[in-house]
Amino acid sequence: MFTKKISQILTDSSPIIEASIYTPENTTKEAIIYLHGGGLVFGQRDDLPHAYIEAFTNAGHPVITLDYLLAPEVKLPTILATLKQTLEKTIEILPSWGFSSDYALMGRSAGGYLAALLIKEGFTPKHLISFYGYYTLDVPAFRQPNPQYLVFPRVAPMEVEALIEQKPIVSGEMFKRYPIYLSGRQFGNWLPKILPSLRDVATFSLNEDTLNSFPPTIFVHSTQDSDVPYELSRMASTLVPTNQLITIEGNEHDFDRHATPETLNVYQAVITFLEEA
Repeated sequence: MFTKKISQILTDSSPIIEASIYTPENTTKEAIIYLHGGGLVFGQRDDLPHAYIEAFTNAGHPVITLDYLLAPEVKLPTILATLKQTLEKTIEILPSWGFSSDYALMGRSAGGYLAALLIKEGFTPKHLISFYGYYTLDVPAFRQPNPQYLVFPRVAPMEVEALIEQKPIVSGEMFKRYPIYLSGRQFGNWLPKILPSLRDVATFSLNEDTLNSFPPTIFVHSTQDSDVPYELSRMASTLVPTNQLITIEGNEHDFDRHATPETLNVYQAVITFLEEA
């Protein structure tokens, strides 16, 4: 069991940046600070199914889910700068919530990418939990039309322009925001939606030296993931000194979007890794 509360982290930001704090009945382990997925353009902080939160909290881990700004209303430099402020403040106030100053970073998909960037920027989590994430934007699949998305009706760039808000946002409903991501992957122009320029790809990618300095990391990825290539997690697992790679047979990107006995077993393996690594 757990209790939930909402806390405002950055009140001078527009919009205000908030966190959801899920506190166990008995906090005995490091907090898990979670970043949601959504291609950096959609999603919201509380997208992690409660069954997984309950698994973490039953094991003694508080779970903190954070807002972050979304593209294309702002670009990645602003997303990352604001997220750094958010994480700095969150770490600062962990003890006031009754938690240890130790923490793990967890991200799914784009959230896993942001977690990797935060480590590159100097943050030092005790562990990293990366579900079908990535650590580089220098990926051919990110620049080319993706066949998986071409089976859907095309969303023309002009249609996307009508979906972009006039001010920054931290939450994007799937039905409204997903077409922005869909269009980017259909036309191979997702990267320009999140970056000021394609010249910035290297700036927002991690090299081998950075991966060599990662904390103990658990990677979870489907073998035939057609959204984020499995090879990214496999390659990272050869470079991070202490890690575990959980390979899921199948082609679902977010295979864990609904809690099942099988996915709960995966999350239990994550909890075991946190205890042992």
